[in-house]
Amino acid sequence: MKKSTKLVSAVVVLAVLGGVYVGLNTYVSKEEPTESSSEEENKTEVFSVKTEDIKSLEFIVDKKETTFEKKDDSWVKKDETDFPVNQTTLDSAASAIETVEADRVLENVDNLTEYGLDSPSNTITVDTSDGTTKFNIGDENTSTNQYYITKDDDDSTVYVVAASTVTPFMDSLYDYAQGEDFPTIDSSTVKKVQVSEDKDSYVLEENSDGATWDVSSDGSSDKETADTTAAGNVTSGLGNFAFDQFVDYNAEDLSKYGLDNPYATITVDYQEEVEDTSSDSSESDSTASESDSKDTEGDEGDSTDASDDSSSSEDTKTTTVDKQLVIYVGDEARDGSRYVTVDNKQIYTMSTDTLSAVIDKTPSDLWSLIVNYLSVKNLDQLQVTYGGTTNTVNVSRETTTDDDGNDKETTTYQLDGEDIESTTFTTFYNKLTNMAGQKRLTDIYTPATDPEMTVVFTDSDKNQTTVTFYTYDTNYYAAVVGNKVFLVNKMTVKEMFNAYETMVNGETKTEATATPTAEAK
Repeated sequence: MKKSTKLVSAVVVLAVLGGVYVGLNTYVSKEEPTESSSEEENKTEVFSVKTEDIKSLEFIVDKKETTFEKKDDSWVKKDETDFPVNQTTLDSAASAIETVEADRVLENVDNLTEYGLDSPSNTITVDTSDGTTKFNIGDENTSTNQYYITKDDDDSTVYVVAASTVTPFMDSLYDYAQGEDFPTIDSSTVKKVQVSEDKDSYVLEENSDGATWDVSSDGSSDKETADTTAAGNVTSGLGNFAFDQFVDYNAEDLSKYGLDNPYATITVDYQEEVEDTSSDSSESDSTASESDSKDTEGDEGDSTDASDDSSSSEDTKTTTVDKQLVIYVGDEARDGSRYVTVDNKQIYTMSTDTLSAVIDKTPSDLWSLIVNYLSVKNLDQLQVTYGGTTNTVNVSRETTTDDDGNDKETTTYQLDGEDIESTTFTTFYNKLTNMAGQKRLTDIYTPATDPEMTVVFTDSDKNQTTVTFYTYDTNYYAAVVGNKVFLVNKMTVKEMFNAYETMVNGETKTEATATPTAEAK
């Protein structure tokens, strides 16, 4: 009985497998009605033409039939001759159909729907000196990276061609346009950046020393010293500006892109090296006369002429000219970038990441966080009140002349009238003047306690600046300079306190984790 059951089961399995085979064979026969075995080994030429014989290419672009035609060996858009056609892109498209070869040919096709050819995704019409040829583009076989196409009016033959044959005709209109490059800005030559926005605006301007920057609110005369790194990030950001997508070559309605009322306007003053084309006409005439004279002297004159040409080439001069570029930033595009223009005609997109290096900043984002820097070379006196005691350091400078006539300046420091080691003082002074906040307060600050330290700087011109240190919270001290309030890391301030105690007492009274106020009491 068991043996009989096994036999029946084997017969059933065999029948099922046979059915699967018949089904697959039927499907393959439907998928490829007739296909000769030779087609698996050889490609079939469907179309061939010399690219120079192509008069026009018509295909669907952005759901609209578009024709590019040749005029005087250049491609133009037939219905819009001012359109800036990218000649390389159209040449590449023409080359793609110079020779159309099929990897497979499906004959006697009676159902174009299976290949997406009942409603072609595109139709390419090639007009040549020998006539017109039309290709209908169907579905893509994504597993083989091939497309199904038909030629002219023959709907019974389907050709399977490489994707590279048809993809050059699958782009959007401005993929066939020749855009411009963003104007080159050498960040090292930027002198001024002005950003105007509805929310926040600022002006960043280089000082005459070429090393420091000032920042102010747009339209304000009150300037702040800018952080060197922050200023460098803005100028280098400008050097990275580049157009992404070409959108419109002749915008007539800027409101479509939010450029009638820009989101931001960036004005950049910079410099550029250009070739100096000015020349002294009298010198040129003289040179020409000498050259004519030497031409009559035979070989020796020829040699001299060659030398003159070389000298002329080497003497090419450049001059520095001032430039200004205005960049208008509009609405966000669908991909999250923003529309930009520099001439209110050609519209491009630009990455928001690229733009953010320059826009969407407040003046306070660019403020210097150095609490108060005064070079020791310009210091005349330093008065420090700490722990209820005031100490004064006076700086003296004496210039002497050595036996060789060279001047030498000697600087000495006195703490409350007593000489101290220069190293001891400069160790403290460097910690004091190189102190940087982690941020600045923009709101009004009212200290809740008395100051822990007050420092009065007097420079060599007798100008005074006062810096006062208050405990702010568990993480920061507030360093107040005029109306500026810097929040400085607590450990940084304590290190400065310790250096001061070492200078005054010869040893450190407070540990790094101790609170100076408590000990002073």
